[in-house]
Amino acid sequence: MIVAGLLVVGFREDAATITWVLAVVVSAGGVVKFLVPLLEDRNSSTSTDAQVDDAAAALANKVRQQWDKELRARALVEDKRLPVRYRPLHGGPETERTCDELVTAYVDNPRRMVVTGVSGAGKTGLLILLAVAVLRRQSAKPVPVILSVAGWHPRQNFQEWLVNAVLGEYPFLANEKRYGPTAVLELLRRGRLLPLLDNLDQMGAEPDTSALRTIERDLDSGRPLVLACQSGYFAAANAAGTIPEPDVVELLPFRPDEVVDHLRSRIPQVAVDRWEPVLEGLRENAQLGAALETPFMLTLAQDVYSERDSEPADLLELADADAMRAALLRDFPRRALDERPGSPTDHEPATRAPGWDLDRQVDWLTFLAREYGEIAWWELCSKVPGWVVVARGVLVGGGVSAVLGLLLLGLFGRPVLGLVVGFALGAAGGALLARVPAEPPRRFAPRRLRGVEVARDLVFAVVGAVAGAVAVGLVFGGLPGAVTGLLFGVLFGLVRRFTEPTDPAGIITPTSSLHDDRRAVLIATGSGAALGAVVGAVLGGFVGVADRGLVVPVTNPFLVGALGAAVGLVLGAGGIGLATYSTSACGRYDTARIWLALTRRTPLRLMRFLDHAHQRTVLRLVGPTYQFRHELLRKQLARPG
Repeated sequence: MIVAGLLVVGFREDAATITWVLAVVVSAGGVVKFLVPLLEDRNSSTSTDAQVDDAAAALANKVRQQWDKELRARALVEDKRLPVRYRPLHGGPETERTCDELVTAYVDNPRRMVVTGVSGAGKTGLLILLAVAVLRRQSAKPVPVILSVAGWHPRQNFQEWLVNAVLGEYPFLANEKRYGPTAVLELLRRGRLLPLLDNLDQMGAEPDTSALRTIERDLDSGRPLVLACQSGYFAAANAAGTIPEPDVVELLPFRPDEVVDHLRSRIPQVAVDRWEPVLEGLRENAQLGAALETPFMLTLAQDVYSERDSEPADLLELADADAMRAALLRDFPRRALDERPGSPTDHEPATRAPGWDLDRQVDWLTFLAREYGEIAWWELCSKVPGWVVVARGVLVGGGVSAVLGLLLLGLFGRPVLGLVVGFALGAAGGALLARVPAEPPRRFAPRRLRGVEVARDLVFAVVGAVAGAVAVGLVFGGLPGAVTGLLFGVLFGLVRRFTEPTDPAGIITPTSSLHDDRRAVLIATGSGAALGAVVGAVLGGFVGVADRGLVVPVTNPFLVGALGAAVGLVLGAGGIGLATYSTSACGRYDTARIWLALTRRTPLRLMRFLDHAHQRTVLRLVGPTYQFRHELLRKQLARPG
């Protein structure tokens, strides 16, 4: 980098010409790099067969990693899962079978199927078992994807929503360079996606009878899919008979004797005496049997009363099944997060919270339950007031730029001017970039051109061009300032162009996706440092600083070039790094966690807390997001009072 300015120190008398030539060459190279990924396959409007195959393979690998891990986390492995039964809708006792039999039958003959049952009956668990079983069939063509339809509205074309939902859950499929522009749509059209749709009953308080009709209309008739929904909600939504009864199965509640058998097989011998009143009560107390009749509530009861000083018999003092369920849901987070000596998690120092008060942890979970249905770290900023985001941009942008301005102009005896101009430029740029919409997590690689993305890239280019032109122009005059502005404008735009969704090389988790996004910011910062060093070396070596008021006693042209490179490196890294970070997902996340910590809603180390809550089974992982272990748990936490 420095060599660019030092090899031609002797040609200063023609500095303007040389600078223009250098600018044209560098800019042309940047433009070529900018256009190459855009021009590749520019006439292709659909993904190729090879790209679709690659997308299917990558998706299958990601889904397999995702749900194999969740299978163990939810105790759904064969030797631990509960023996849930099912039967065809309105079928008699003679039609009852186990869910293991249902999974085997479905894998052998994929079809359209609706799974119903009460809340907590194991519908989501069954979808996970289906996904894992399908993927273990080497000859299976469709890749199962579990998606929540809670956010879909029947007025929206279901096929379009489904494509967008898959891209949202698995954003690496948006990598057009690798998979083409229509990979997900082609997978769906070719029957290589098996949608496993959860939470139809969470679309709204009242069942929408048009939802099932829209799904039937927008997806090819007969295309296999599985839809999970609460029994009562589905009955109302299917009042018109859109889904034939033979395609509907119902997960059955546990009988009291099944609950007793399960508890006796799982309770440690030292805890049998504590559980004996419950075991006896299940034979006579119908309300207790109703409270523990689902896999979720039965597992929750075991978790809540796993402490040595807990008393399962407390359930018998409650009036009815609803009160018993509410008590279990209310007590579970506190029991799961408790770290007192003798608590069930006391022997796990690796997962111990860093001194967080138990009441505070429950308060944090309550806030998250009320404000976020799904905890996507890059969307946490949606609950932060807009003025906070703008103020952060002004203060951080102005502060960092003021320091950079002081560094540059201070070398030429104008520190006050550097502070003022630096703060003004940084504050204006920070305010402008604060208004740019936030993005999902990214990684550093080329991507194609789209209208909305062009607008973002142009904002970056303008900020870079103005900052570079003003900073250099104040010292070296209009021509070098204009050239530098051009160079930095191109680089700022390129930094935005060369990012793409996170790659599925490994399991995508909230932590890994956050690290990928931070890495993209660091690479952009390094790019700014490289260009800044080149520009600084050129300005010092070609143009010279002897007659411009340099306060540092350096006259050797080689040392001047080195000084210019060093200053340019700092300015380029600071400018581009700051601009990239301001609109990155990790930048918005940092704004959110700091604001939420200042307002005492969540801890400053928010990701650490979310991971801690996941390890204690209060939260579950769904790709790069966290969700509450069950919607019943989230609703209980979100309940006022």
